[in-house]
Amino acid sequence: MSRSVVARRARSVAFSLGLLVLMFSVVASVVTARQRQVAAQDNTLRVTLGRQVEALDNYFERARAINAVLAANPAFADFYRAPGANRQKIAAGGPLLNQVNDALAYLEELFPDRIGEACFIDGDGSEIARVVDGVPAKAADLSRDEAENAFFAPTLALTPGQVYQAREYESQDTHDAVISNSTTVKAAGHTGIVHYEIALDSFRMRTGSGGVTASIVDAGTGRILVDSRTTAISDDDPLARVASSGRDQGMTTIDGRRVAFQRVQATAGNANDWYLAVSAPAFGLGWTHGLSLGSLALLAGALLTLLVSGLSSWTYRRAVRRAASYDRLTGLPNRTLLAERADAAVRDGQRAALLVLDVQNFKDVNDVLGQHHGDLLLAHLADRLSAAVPAGATVARIGADDFAVLLPGHDLDQAREQAGLLLAALRPGYLLDGISLDVDVNAGVAAGPEHGTDAETLLRHADAAMHLAEQHGGDVGEYDPAGDTGAPRRLELLGDLRRAIESDDQISLHYQPKIDLRDGRVSGVEALIRWQHPQRGRMAPDSFIPMAETTSLIRPLTTHVLGIAVQQAKAWQQAGRPIPVAVNLSTRCLQDPGFAGQVLGLLDQAGLPAELLELEITESMVMSDPERALTVLQALRAGGIRLSIDDFGTGHSSMAYLRRLPVDELKIDRSFVQEMTGSHGDSMLVRTAISLGHNLGLSVVAEGIEDQQTADALRELGCDVAQGYHFARPMPAADLDRWTAEYHGQTVPV
Repeated sequence: MSRSVVARRARSVAFSLGLLVLMFSVVASVVTARQRQVAAQDNTLRVTLGRQVEALDNYFERARAINAVLAANPAFADFYRAPGANRQKIAAGGPLLNQVNDALAYLEELFPDRIGEACFIDGDGSEIARVVDGVPAKAADLSRDEAENAFFAPTLALTPGQVYQAREYESQDTHDAVISNSTTVKAAGHTGIVHYEIALDSFRMRTGSGGVTASIVDAGTGRILVDSRTTAISDDDPLARVASSGRDQGMTTIDGRRVAFQRVQATAGNANDWYLAVSAPAFGLGWTHGLSLGSLALLAGALLTLLVSGLSSWTYRRAVRRAASYDRLTGLPNRTLLAERADAAVRDGQRAALLVLDVQNFKDVNDVLGQHHGDLLLAHLADRLSAAVPAGATVARIGADDFAVLLPGHDLDQAREQAGLLLAALRPGYLLDGISLDVDVNAGVAAGPEHGTDAETLLRHADAAMHLAEQHGGDVGEYDPAGDTGAPRRLELLGDLRRAIESDDQISLHYQPKIDLRDGRVSGVEALIRWQHPQRGRMAPDSFIPMAETTSLIRPLTTHVLGIAVQQAKAWQQAGRPIPVAVNLSTRCLQDPGFAGQVLGLLDQAGLPAELLELEITESMVMSDPERALTVLQALRAGGIRLSIDDFGTGHSSMAYLRRLPVDELKIDRSFVQEMTGSHGDSMLVRTAISLGHNLGLSVVAEGIEDQQTADALRELGCDVAQGYHFARPMPAADLDRWTAEYHGQTVPV
């Protein structure tokens, strides 16, 4: 055999081996790429499923909040309190029934094309009012027996403020498949149910492109209740098999479709046991068809596949890197990328500033309008910020409703000026799917290197400055080292306060008497919080109340204080000495639509008449959101609770809103009272406040009386009630009992 033949054969073997190696590499690359794409599809389905579950959870939470607000409407309680039998009042119609129908119809206006029917049902099963598609039912058409409905008994079994969501059924009024939300109303010895139906079709979910389908499957029957496909869904649709999987969540393939599913189980307040399933055509079925090792054309195709695989891998890695550095909703850099750029900006002592911006009451947008509108608002805010910042700045989204702006080369003065410009750019209203919305934004400013030489420190200090702006009602706050108590100490103190609320032996109330200036009797007391810290001793309220008000901890703290005050008032009533007790509220209370129901529930549980509880609010508290505050205050006042405006004269009130507020009392701030006998200006202000209060039909209380001369001057001006150290300091309940036994109005001549 010649050398040339051997050489040719060797070259042929080498070529064949090379071709085999190449094809093996191509096939391995194709398999790897396919696996990545399958994994990417699974991840997309999981993310989409997570959004659908979150949207459903948000709906259930929003439905409960809506029902609580609806039940708190005084129209239902007013109907029960009006004289006469229910049937007589229904037959008579008029303003009383019109208010009930208006309350039900307003619910349909808030959620058009979603709520078709709303009704008010008495505890005996008879229907008092019903509104269908905005039209009130005639008295003759009202049902006499709703007690057989599935929602009726479970709703009555719940405590006030809780909501029951019934399983899907066909509405007798709209003939749509619906679920219902119901809660109880109690007034004047009656119990009723406020009930409304939600069209099941309104749960149809948007899933985007790519053949992705979202379905809701009944876990018990396996029937598909809602589906985003436009084609008709048969009873034996393959996707219904997820209900028989026996798993609460997972990923599977059903008849050529890749399916991610999760179960949303029934609870005591929700009878619906559903599977949420998100599916798409399974990726890569039959991918090996057409592969052949016998032609150069296929080899070229293999090489092209190899190239595409490489590009796909590069694209995948690039997408992963971007997902780790950018916010998915707004496209802005996230906290991680911002930190990298901030560290680079302040490296080697370079000057840079950081702004943190917080959207006020953003949760309300999600709760009332829905997550879709909340996402739209965030996207609009991101666009405006990006357009308004100077060249070289970085805009980032660092939290649910928090943004940050990195300004390289800016000092504190420049950053403060820039913050003002950005807030001005964000103030004009936003139009979200036809809904006009105004938002308030606060900003905090920190500058390096004086406020920090790394990203973490600057972010923490800018956030502290932002919270400082919120506390003092300003737009822009600057970091102040002297006023920063330190995040670690603040977190530690918040933890201590949470444990104090749960311990029942650290938080107590002291009571300061309020003296009627006409006859010298004790007309009531104001409850003032005290905290005996196990290590730090007595904590001044100013050291922990403002801190609690910036967190959700203020709600359980307020509930705890109200519980102590109500129990003490009940003890005095049972002892034959009923004394009205006044409790100060936080701003967050007036932003909580369920707060009125919570307070009335406390009174009902303790058996305390509502007139023995008084709640004090401030002008600034009301003016932060007048319409929402008015709704909560009206519900409290309708329940018989007295309301008082505290620290009058120190806020920025609107006379129009002041006239509308359902308050009983006006308290003049101590800063005016203490100087009134020596200052003509303060004396005139007190006189004006007393006249204003009386003209509005309110009783007037003066705080901070420290001598008899001031008490005499207030009586001459016609002030009704006085409170201050001249009469008594705040004291524990037992000390107040002894003081009251010894006091006979001797400090106030009659």
